[in-house]
Amino acid sequence: MRQFKNLLFNVIISLLFFLSSQYLNGQNLQEVISTLKSELTKNPEEKRKAAIYSDLTWYYASVSVDSALQYGKKAVAATQKLNDSTMLAQIYSDLGAVHFRNNDFKNSEKNYLKSYELRKQLRNYAGLAKLNNNLASVYQSTFQYKKAMTMYLEALKFFENQNDLKNANATKANIGLLFVDLKNNGQAIKYIKEALQFFENEERTVEVENKLCENYLNLGKAYQMEKDYSSAEKFYNKSAEICSKVGNKQGFAFSKRNLGNLNTMTKKNSAAKENLKVSQIARKEFNSKLDSESNDIDIAQNLIAQGNETEAKSILLRILPIFIKEKSKENLLSTYKLLTNIYHQTRQTDSADYYFEKYIALNDDLVNTDVNRETAEMEKKYQSLKKDNEILSQKSKIFRTNVILFSLLGILLFGFIYYKNYQHKQKIKLQQEILHQQDLATKAVMTAEDTERKRMATHLHDGIGQLLTAANMNISVITDYKDDPVNFGKVLEKIRAIMSEAILDVRTLSHQIMPNMLIKNSLGDALRDLISKTTSPTLQIDLKMSGLKDSLDQNIQIVMYRIIQECINNTIKHADASKVEIAVFQENGFIEAIFKDNGKGFNPAKISSKSDGLGLDNIKSRIEMLKGELQITSNEGRGTTIAMKIPV
Repeated sequence: MRQFKNLLFNVIISLLFFLSSQYLNGQNLQEVISTLKSELTKNPEEKRKAAIYSDLTWYYASVSVDSALQYGKKAVAATQKLNDSTMLAQIYSDLGAVHFRNNDFKNSEKNYLKSYELRKQLRNYAGLAKLNNNLASVYQSTFQYKKAMTMYLEALKFFENQNDLKNANATKANIGLLFVDLKNNGQAIKYIKEALQFFENEERTVEVENKLCENYLNLGKAYQMEKDYSSAEKFYNKSAEICSKVGNKQGFAFSKRNLGNLNTMTKKNSAAKENLKVSQIARKEFNSKLDSESNDIDIAQNLIAQGNETEAKSILLRILPIFIKEKSKENLLSTYKLLTNIYHQTRQTDSADYYFEKYIALNDDLVNTDVNRETAEMEKKYQSLKKDNEILSQKSKIFRTNVILFSLLGILLFGFIYYKNYQHKQKIKLQQEILHQQDLATKAVMTAEDTERKRMATHLHDGIGQLLTAANMNISVITDYKDDPVNFGKVLEKIRAIMSEAILDVRTLSHQIMPNMLIKNSLGDALRDLISKTTSPTLQIDLKMSGLKDSLDQNIQIVMYRIIQECINNTIKHADASKVEIAVFQENGFIEAIFKDNGKGFNPAKISSKSDGLGLDNIKSRIEMLKGELQITSNEGRGTTIAMKIPV
């Protein structure tokens, strides 16, 4: 089961630099570390010293595990004295990452949970989402795939809601790696490529370079499992180049290790030997004992491929006690299997059976136990039959071939049934989610319409209704002045003024419900009329339009007009803006509008859906009902941009 060890190393590398909050240009890890250590010699104040210890813990995590743990202890001690819960939560998170890179998943989970409790008390929801991502990587590494996927999706939902593209794409990369573990290579490649597209377009900081390093490595693994070996080799080489450039020893070691394994698989033994040697040297520099010994498994496998079972056995028996002591199940599984094969090759049946039983017993603790046991048993029988092939008759050869053929057909049939069942379940889940979203959109539109009706009712009652009541009162007394021409004329004039005001209010309300310009002419004329009536000395509104067609669907015109009207009203009420720019254009089967003001801005996540008017949620629902898209970008003090796109 070599796949478990290979996948595990890729899970470990996927966590690199996920939580770093610093953007460092033009430096590699060693330069950053040297700068921080130099600052320590200047005897900074206690809070800054604690922060430096914390940073050194993080940056040493990809260079030297021992140094990272040493500075982590100093950081914890210094921060506890300061009683700074926020910094302490970050340090525990960094220590979790260090233990994770060292394959110490128990201590990794322990430190992440300490950080989780602190951030929960602080109500640091962004930090909790990042810890969900990190804990998911721990659970993925220990084959708790369902739990890992649940936590990844929770984190992804939070980051996307916050428009945190960096962390959202880091999470997508982790989900892609989980799909690698689940052997769903198509989905794995899709998620990892999407993350790579984001990071390739970012400014090349140390953090971004590490993201490219890890994701090229994971993408190579997905292509290797797809048997696209040329693509796998290309991405492994890209990963190794970037990791080396930024000084990430662990990432470089993993890239070279995977290249070595790929070379062994494609029978390029010389290249395999060289890459595995380079990987082993890099791991020793990284100072992770378990990583170093794990690399020896790859070397042993390469020796077996060259027919050198004796030296391979010597290496495996030397590293076996280390894996037993460290309880590294995935490495033990690989070692037991290779020893079983070696002893079968050399016809040492008792030893082969001994390690095979060890292999089976351990395999029960890992994922897909039944399938793995059947596969391993078939492997053992196949090896025995292959050795006996020299003394069996032609009839026995045909019989063995038939047994293997039917066994393979059985496995293929089982896999096909499992895949179809999985595909059917996913289709049902997708349909349920679509129905749920449609229901939410319908409710939102109904709420908006109800709000609009209440607003019109209030206007009719408090405005027009009051005017008509006043007119009626004056009419009731007009007969009292029929013999008094002067007062009769005054009352009549007052009635006429009240009725004129009521008529004007009716026209205003009618125009708000459906602008005359929109009824008589087009969206463009209606918008120009709206702008001319809204522009004031304190608010300049610029309107640009192109490509609008008179044949545009009336519903689309109404929705577009209403949304722009609501945006202007919100700007006037809340934004304190002096300038608004509106662009509306129709092309390529879509009508698009971009609304931008220079006001004080806001946090979209904090805006209540129960606010006056349509509200942002209801605007979004109206657009979604027309299968359109809405994007709101705003930051406090930096104005607001609202972009909408509707198919026509």
